[in-house]
Parts: sequence; C-alpha cells; structure tokens
Amino acid sequence: MAAELDVKRFYDRLGAIHSAFAKHREGPQWGGSNCLVLNRGQLYDDDPYLKSVCLHQYLFGYELPDTVLVLTVDGQCLVLATKKKCEFLSPAKENIPEGSSITGLTLLTRNKADDNAENFATLLKAAGLDKGSGDSSTTNGDKKKVGVFKKEWDNAEVNNGPILRGWQKQLDDADNVELVDCTPGVGVVMSVKDATELDLMKKSSVLSNKVLKHGAIPRIEEIIDDEKTVTHEELAAEIDAIIENPEKIKLNIPTDEVSSCYFPIVQSGGEYDVRVSAQSSDKTLKYDIITVALGARYQFYCSNIARTFLIDPPKAVTSTYETLLSAQEACLKAMKPGNPFKAVYHAAADQFTKEGRDDLVKRMPKNVGFSIGLDFRDPSLILNAKSTVTIREGMVFNLAIGLNKIELSDAAKANCNTKSAVKDISTYALIVSDMAVVTENGGEIMTKHAKKPSDISYTVNDDESVVSSGSDEDEDGDAALARKIAKSADNVIPGQRQSKRLAKNAEAMQDIVEGAAERERKQIDLMARRNEERLRELARANSRNKGGDKESEKAEELDTYARTKDYSDSILPNQVKVDMANKCVMLPICGNPVPFHISTIKNVVLPEADTATYLRINFYTAGMSLGKEAPANTVKLVQKYAPYASFIREMTFRSLDSQSLTQAFRQIQELRKRERQRELREMEEANLVKQEKLVRTKNERVPRLSDLTMRPVFAGRKTQGNLEAHTNGLRFISTRGEIVDIMYLNIKHAIFQPCENEIMVLIHFHLKNPIMVGKKKQKDIQFFTEVVDASQTVDVGRRSMYDPDEMDDEQRERQLRKKLNEAFKEFCRKVENTARKNDYSVEFDIPYRDLGFQGNPHKEMVWVMPTLNCLVNLTETPFFVVDLSDVDHVHFERVTFASKAFDMVLVNKDFSKQPARVDMIPNGDKDAIQEWLTDMEISYTEGPMNLNWKQIIQTVAQDDRFYMNTEEDEVTEKEAGWEFLRMYGKDDDEEEEEDSIQTVAQDDRFYMNTEEDEVTEKEAGWEFLRMYGKDDEEEEEEDDESEFSEEEAESEESEDVESDFDEESSEESDYDADEDLEEQGMDWEDMEREAAADDKRKINRDDDDGDGGGRRRGSAQPRKRRRR
Repeated sequence: MAAELDVKRFYDRLGAIHSAFAKHREGPQWGGSNCLVLNRGQLYDDDPYLKSVCLHQYLFGYELPDTVLVLTVDGQCLVLATKKKCEFLSPAKENIPEGSSITGLTLLTRNKADDNAENFATLLKAAGLDKGSGDSSTTNGDKKKVGVFKKEWDNAEVNNGPILRGWQKQLDDADNVELVDCTPGVGVVMSVKDATELDLMKKSSVLSNKVLKHGAIPRIEEIIDDEKTVTHEELAAEIDAIIENPEKIKLNIPTDEVSSCYFPIVQSGGEYDVRVSAQSSDKTLKYDIITVALGARYQFYCSNIARTFLIDPPKAVTSTYETLLSAQEACLKAMKPGNPFKAVYHAAADQFTKEGRDDLVKRMPKNVGFSIGLDFRDPSLILNAKSTVTIREGMVFNLAIGLNKIELSDAAKANCNTKSAVKDISTYALIVSDMAVVTENGGEIMTKHAKKPSDISYTVNDDESVVSSGSDEDEDGDAALARKIAKSADNVIPGQRQSKRLAKNAEAMQDIVEGAAERERKQIDLMARRNEERLRELARANSRNKGGDKESEKAEELDTYARTKDYSDSILPNQVKVDMANKCVMLPICGNPVPFHISTIKNVVLPEADTATYLRINFYTAGMSLGKEAPANTVKLVQKYAPYASFIREMTFRSLDSQSLTQAFRQIQELRKRERQRELREMEEANLVKQEKLVRTKNERVPRLSDLTMRPVFAGRKTQGNLEAHTNGLRFISTRGEIVDIMYLNIKHAIFQPCENEIMVLIHFHLKNPIMVGKKKQKDIQFFTEVVDASQTVDVGRRSMYDPDEMDDEQRERQLRKKLNEAFKEFCRKVENTARKNDYSVEFDIPYRDLGFQGNPHKEMVWVMPTLNCLVNLTETPFFVVDLSDVDHVHFERVTFASKAFDMVLVNKDFSKQPARVDMIPNGDKDAIQEWLTDMEISYTEGPMNLNWKQIIQTVAQDDRFYMNTEEDEVTEKEAGWEFLRMYGKDDDEEEEEDSIQTVAQDDRFYMNTEEDEVTEKEAGWEFLRMYGKDDEEEEEEDDESEFSEEEAESEESEDVESDFDEESSEESDYDADEDLEEQGMDWEDMEREAAADDKRKINRDDDDGDGGGRRRGSAQPRKRRRR
C-alpha cells in the first residue's frame, strides 16, 4: 500500500509549531532564533529517539531521511528532498487550509547537476540568511540566529547525507549565521497531544499494562513457586521477547507495530537503581523486594510502567510503600494546567513530610518523571525541583515515584520469617511508575494495573511462632491465645484410652483445631494491619477535605408572588382560592387574601357538612413534630425562624355554600400530592451522575443477546428485549421500545452466573453510580433467561420414574441449559473484547458455587455465593450485592453451642450506611466462611448475642480514635478498632483461659478413664464437656434393662396362670391397653418392647390352640399393668 500524507494533520501540527515559534521565539526555549532549520539525516538505528525522527513521525507519519525543512517567521515552509519525497508531500502544496498560520509550502527537488547550489540559494534567501538581506531584529552584530537541533547538528554520523552535507557546509561557512538550539521549543509543542495521539498513547499504555499483568507477573510467580534459579537479565530478556511478540500473551497485535522502548529492568537482592537508565544485572533473582520496569512502543508512541513486588515484607516496608502511593496521589493532584513542572516534585516531597517521613525526602531521585510520547524521555521536560515549564492540558507524563537506598533495620526485620530473603538485605528501593495524562482536574492514570499493598505483596514462607524466653509479659494477648489454641491438640499421649467418638474423629478434630488456630493467628495480624490502613485512609480523606469547609445547606425562602399586583383577577374577598400555577392557597384574613405556599400546609380537613361547611387547614409550626412527610425546605425554614417568629398553627373557614370549600379542599389535596411527588422525584434524581452518551457501533457486527428479561422492570410490567454491546456501553431495547443504556465506565462489577442449580442464566451489572429505570434509581441491573418455568403444573396421576416422556424432557432441559450457558458466556467474552478494543475495562466474575451457603439477607432463605469482589445472591429479588472492597469488618452473631444457626453482619467502611446482614446461616458453614474471609484479608469477630448496630455505628463514627490503641492521653491503652467485639478479648477472661489450658496440659492422666489409683473411674479426655455425662446415660440404660426384664417375667407369669378375663373381647383388651399407655406416658422404646411381648404371647397362644389346649380360639390373654 502506497504511503499517503494526512494533509490536515500535517498543517495542524506544523501550524502549532509555527505559532509557538512566532509567539515565543525570543524566549529561552527557542533561543531568539529568526528561522528554524529542521534537518533529518540518513537512517540511524542506534538512537530511535532522535528529535528529527520524532518530528517527522509527528508531521508526516513517516520518516523522510536526508531532508531539509526550513520554517520562517512569516509562515513560509520550504522542503528540500529527493523527487519521491516531494511527490509524497505534493498533496499538501495546493491544499493549505484557511486560517492556518502556514502561508506557503515550497518543495525543492534535489538537483545533482549543480550539487543543489540553486536550491541552497533559494533556502538562504527565504530564510533571510543571504548576505544581501538585512534584518533589524538580528543581534550580536550582523549575525542572524538559526534554530537547529544542536545535538544532532554536531554529530556527523547523525547529520549526514548527500543533501545535508552541502547544506550544513553552507551554514557553517556563513559569517552572518549563529546556530542556536530549538529542541526545547519543539519538544514543548509536541508534548501536548491531540485526540489522535492520546488514543495511541492509551493503546500503548494498555500494551505495557498487559505485558506486565499477563507476562511478567505470572512468570515471576512461577519462578518463586517452583523455586527456580533465574538471573535478572534472563527474566528481563523473557519480558522483552513478550513485548516484541505480544501473541505470547494472546494479544492480537501486528508485531511490526510494537517494539520495546528499552531493555526491561529487573532488580532484587538489595542492589537497586530507580533511574530509567538502570540495567538488569546477571545476578540471581532473590525472593525479597523485586522491582520490574518495562516500556512498550505502539506505532512509535512510548509508554512505561514499573511496579515493586514485596515478598514476605516487614510492616516497615509495607508502611513505606503506602506512603509512596499517597505521594503519587499528591503528584496527580498537582498536575493541573497552569502549574509549573516543579510543583509535581514538591507535591511528593511535601506529602512525605506531611506523613512524618522526612527521611524519605532524602531518598527521592532528582526527578519524579518526564514527558513521554514519540520521544521516550524529553530531556528538557523533566519533573524535577527546578523546572518552570508550565503544565498544559493534553500533556502525557511518565510519573515515576521512587525511593532508593532506604535503610532496613534489624528491628524492622525481627518479625520476618526466618526463611525470608528479606532478612539478608540492609537497604531496599521502592518504585511505582505510571502513565498520566493531564486533564482539567489534574493527572489521570492510563496504566491502571493494581498497585495496592494487597495486590503486590506475597507470602511465600509460613509464619512461625518464635517465642523467646522472658517475652511472655510483653507479647500480644491475642497472639498468645492463638498459640495456646494451636498447642492444645499437641498434648495427646499415645496409647492412652479415649472415647470412641474422639478416637474416630481425632484426625479431623485436630485439623479443625489447627485450622481455627491458624485463622486466629492470621486474624490477629490482619486486625492490626487493617487498623493501620484505616487510620491512613482516614488521614488522607481528612487531608483532602481540609480547608474545604462545607457550607451548610441554607433554607430557600418561599416566594409565591413578588407583589400584590400579581394576584389573579379572579380572587374575591372572603374566598378560599387555590392557585395551581404559583403553588399557593389564597386564604382570606380580615377580608384580605393572603397567599400561603402549599409546602407550609401540613394537612387539610373537611368534616361532614351539616347546616354549614367547615374547612380546617393545619400548618407546619415550631414546637411540634413535623413528621417524615414534611418537605425538607419547610423543616429548615421552621428551624430558622423558630427562635423569634410566630407561627399560625391552624385556620378554620365556615361557609353556607358547601361547593366552594369542597372544591378548595380537593384542589389543595391535589396540589399537595403534586408537590410531594415532585419532591420525591427530585430526591431520587439528586445523586444521579450525568452519564456520557452512548456511541453506537457502526460498520461492524454488534454482539447481541436476544429474548432477555430485565430486572428491575419498567412500571411493574415484565420487561423483555435485546441487549447489545456498543463502543462505550451496552444498550437494552425492550419490545415496547424502552431503552436502558449502561456505560462501561459506570460498571463497577459485572457478574455472569451460569445455570446449574437455578432456573435461570443471568448477567448482572453492579454500577458505580445509579441510573434511572422508569421513575426509580437503580444500582443493580440484571438480564436473564429462564431455562425452565418457575412454576409448573403437576400431574395428578402418578408417573413412573422411567417414563420416556419425562426422560426426554429432562434431556431437553439439560441441552437447553448447556446451550444458554455457552451463549451467555460467549456474549460476555465479546463484551470484554469490545470494551478492551475501545480502551475500556470490563471483566465478568463468576460466583464460586463451592463456597456458597444458605442465608437470609432479605426475609427469605436463599443461596449466597462469593465472587472475586462481591458477596451476592442474584436469583431472588431484591438483589443482595455487597462489595468486599467496601467492607470494613465482619461480625458473627448468635455464635453459641446451643444454636443451630448464626447471623453475619458486614460493616461498611462508610459509617453513614447501615451494615448488611445475612441471617440464619447453618453452623456447619461457619468455618468455611471464616476461612474465606481470612483469605480475602477481611477481619472478623464473633459473639453470642445480637447487637444494636445503629447505636454502635453512631458511636464509632463519632470516635476519632476508634482505630487507635490508646485513649486521648496517648498513654492509656484500649482495644483498637473492632477488637472490642471479640468473644474473648485481650484482657477479659484471659487468666481463666490460661488456667484451664494449663490444668489440662499438666494433667498426665487427662486422656485416661481412671484416677491415679487406677480404680476410681473418671471421664476421659474431653468427655467432661458433654451436656449429659456418661453416668447419666448408663443409669438410663440400667433402668431400661430392669424394666425390660421385669416385663419378660410378667409375660411368662401370665402364660402359666389362668386368667379371669378369658371372655374379654379383643377390642376391649386393646382399649384397655391404650388406656394403660396413656396413663403411664410410655415412650417409643417402651411401646416397642410392649409390642414385642404381645407378639410373643400371641405365638404361644397359637401354639397352645394347635396342641388342643383348653383356651378358646380368638380369646386374648390379659395384660398386667407395669409397676410404676
């Protein structure tokens, strides 16, 4: 395909350079030059970031070697090049756009005959450099200043070519020419990116992000898991190969459009260099603190990303890393148009000082980033402490916040695992580098790879409990308790007698105890870490809000009429009149109409008419309960004027004409209804965020799912339609033409739940900001298809389990489930691809069904399942969706030995919101839920009773030192954060727990069933914890056996002795027996034994009758009553 020049882009960008040059040429960036001579030498592959190469890609989209470009102050542009290059530029010659600062374009073709002498003369004359021309603006004698790329001009290898050699000789030999450097000026112009460049920069940033996420990080994890020996250089080479060939991570990008900005930098083992010029060494990768930096080019536009990975990090390192992240946030805020470059550097230093880490300021490098684009690093646009260049909207920076040679003391490493490689280093470095674009509100991150401590920290070695002698008094109470729980199962003495139940489940019970102890240890550390994180989060939130005093909402004064002349002409004296347009009621007072705004009326009463009609109007007044239905503005007005104003409480009007007051009553009621609906509608729409407009995809096939049902519905009707994925969002179009748009940027969590045990397959969107569906705000939107009807008609007749029709139905249902699951899964994949192609991020989560449990979040038992980011139930309405990132703490209520179920309370980080609840969870799921919460690094506690959470949240929200472990005097210790909810606190019952465990540990015969004399029996092991002891059970068994033997004796006696009741009928006998049972209150076992005795007696009677005995056939043997 032949190369074509984008004429419009060429003139736009060349005009931007000329405008800046003409306006600021006397400034230091342009060196006071009179004209610009922008040369491009022959191909030079050693340095792809030459300013002339970047300029040609910027202007032409291609590199034109051995070309001279001259730009004058008056807007004349002259190009000297070969014939083919002039033909390439020829479309621009006759198409200069109107309003452009470029006034003319002259193309000069290389002339070998005179060695370009005539062309050089033309260039010199146009630039005013020939000896015959004069210019009063020149300085330094008769010399004229010419702006060139000075670094390239002085390099013979770069500034080389048949044309350039002769042209450079002309200028070097000229006595009236002084060469000055214009590189900074051109760099500033190119640093402000237009829409096309920003799009390419985003794609380049996504490429770097993907290489790190899907290439570098999985490889590092594999090396650590398999304990492989790999050098930094080898790992960097593997990352570089992925950048050069993105197909290795399944990215469908042409390899000729991508390349590596530099050889990736991988460092570990205590030797670090956070500069971009650092090199990966040939030393082996250590599992301590690993820094990775890489850069990718997409269509010549550069991007860069760097992350630090912490392996078994000490708390000091994690704390420093969090401070580093807060410094990056400060830098992003300082990147506002109009600020100087140095403001960004000082924002990072000030943030370190603000958080009390002055020591980190000394560890900062000389800059915190640089401008990036076609040129990877512009040396004149550095974010250092001295640069006065002004930040402009559209600039793109590589914001690199790094700290080098941070000391790691032995005390900080004391809590590390003994196997951790961190113990072998004395200094370390941290770096976080991202692409940031300048917007009107500050910097915005383009490489959105996760960088929270929880995202980049790894625990490789299991925690060890190192208890030094004499440290029992100083160690944490909870930690000691966890260790006691863990060791309690280690006191089993082999060969001793145990109960059958414990012997059978010994291994399982030991696993449960060890698991609980391990969770307890992790929860103790997690609680402390979460308290520190919450303190920092609240400190950052307070610092952001500091200085921004929130103005209290003022009451809006009611204004019905500006003056009395505006009254309607239809208003008559002594008449109640309703003005619907001005929302007021005209009430006669002393014959004069007085307007009352409808929002001041509390209610209106019209009693049944008798001889006259009465109308009573009640108003909102001070000193009385206003009620929930009172308008918010009216409440504020009453509070405002209550101290000094007099209020009218009620007014009653009497009229002999019932029609007038009845009509006024109806109109007032209607007006109050309208006003109430308007206020509710405004409240619904108050927090709505304006969504961007949907951009529909054209000229390509749109991913679509048909015949879906949407929840929530429009106006109470079932809403069915189609869902489509477009450029920046999804659109649902119902069969009635109703439209719902969901923007990709507004999707917080997307969930795909396949149909396995449910009756539907669904896609659910949990939004960042609510949208209007009908007349209500909704934050959760769902689209589903039912696999089977929710209700089916059951045949009255019985059907065989081998009914072929029923088997066919089941087979069809299985096939339909599979088909729908595949269709929804494919649609989700296409949505992700469409969003990714348009630089959006949408990823669908699938609930973990194996981790699900029964619970009652909304007055109905449902199946609750966790996803990667949420805890959800999506099959029943109302939906239950809890974002785990918003959960501060989880508390389990009603956790006792007697209860069969417990409740779970999820406390929100925003204390203005009430906690979410899941009630009636079976006790068998408690360990699995707690294990999952520990894995998700969410702290939890448990207790035996339900708590008043409304009061607790109010108290916590008012306590500024809630997450601190000391009172206001900073001396008196207290429980930090949610530790007060522990069933066994640090101090409460600790001595009792210690005594109990020590008693068991010191009892050598704990698991034996006899005392030391080996004769006196006792309960072995943990049998003493049974609700009913062993002796009680044996006594009951003895009683049962004695009763059974007594019955046998009685039955034998009854067979040998003639009864006086031989004539008694069987019915009477049965009746008497039932009476006996009722009188005695026999249990099931007694009744079974009695029935067995009856059967035995019946068999004996039959044998006697068969032998010709004296008893009559059919007579019943009398039963004797049991002694009580």
